[in-house]
Amino acid sequence: MKKQFIRELKPGTQVDDIFYCSRRDVKERRDGGIFLTFELRDKTGGVNGIMWDRVDDALRCVEAGGFYRVQGKLGDYQGKPQLTVNIIYPADVSEVVRDDFIAASRYNRDEMLAEIRGHIGQVKNTHLHALLDAFFNDPKFVERFVLVPAGARVHHAYLGGLLEHTVLMCRAARTLADIYQELDRDLLMTGVILHDIGKINEYVYDIAIDHTYDGRLLGHLVMGCQMVEERIAGIKDFPDELSRMIRHIILAHHGQLDFGSPKTPKFVEAFVVYALDYLDSRIAIYREVVERSKNAKWTDYNDYLESNVYIRDPAVQQ
Repeated sequence: MKKQFIRELKPGTQVDDIFYCSRRDVKERRDGGIFLTFELRDKTGGVNGIMWDRVDDALRCVEAGGFYRVQGKLGDYQGKPQLTVNIIYPADVSEVVRDDFIAASRYNRDEMLAEIRGHIGQVKNTHLHALLDAFFNDPKFVERFVLVPAGARVHHAYLGGLLEHTVLMCRAARTLADIYQELDRDLLMTGVILHDIGKINEYVYDIAIDHTYDGRLLGHLVMGCQMVEERIAGIKDFPDELSRMIRHIILAHHGQLDFGSPKTPKFVEAFVVYALDYLDSRIAIYREVVERSKNAKWTDYNDYLESNVYIRDPAVQQ
């Protein structure tokens, strides 16, 4: 098992351990030669790596998407940790343990699944209830839904991440439906529960989290829409109007074209699903960057939040 985890490494540390290589790029030096850059990951996060020497040896055996024994020294580049790699080669399969590379949700997965089923039980629209049952009465779907991460690295990037993300959104949606009477509760809850189902086919997570080919080429919005179409085809007399609205919620839940949605939300329930998805994902990012910055007053700059994060004094929380 691993002894050195990325979150615990400090500048000056000599590194000799196994990491997952999620990216390997070849770049040109000023003198015309080449050097390599990497993104190396474990369950605690990622670190950029750079290799100046023995590049030809590394090119012969290192590709993105594998586990490697890495030796080098952690330094600092433009205020961010950077690992200068001296040696990198494929790790022995017997040395790779999934728990070293994929974390798990802090919540009990069986309890979260039971909560989802409870929300489904409250859906009164018979067609939407039948659609949800078509998914959650399928053992193969449920097996993947309770395990798959909600992301590869941005938010909820751990086993049970999608389940946790969906449960938290359901709780918020239930409250909003009590506040705003114009919301169709059944449509909203169905949209929340199904909005990310395409992720069960977007990620692999046997030892490390990564994208499938379909995940890279199609994405979970398109795949989720296709999954709903297939289930609806097996439900007798499912209304076309409901079919359109559920599929639109899935396709529009990233909210903006720049964020990967082929459509922006065109009715209020679609907007609420987008808003809750954005809210829960951003809260998760805030939580995760703070957890990675213990004993600090400010976190490093986060690209997704477009800011450093201020960490309040523990006394304020009492």
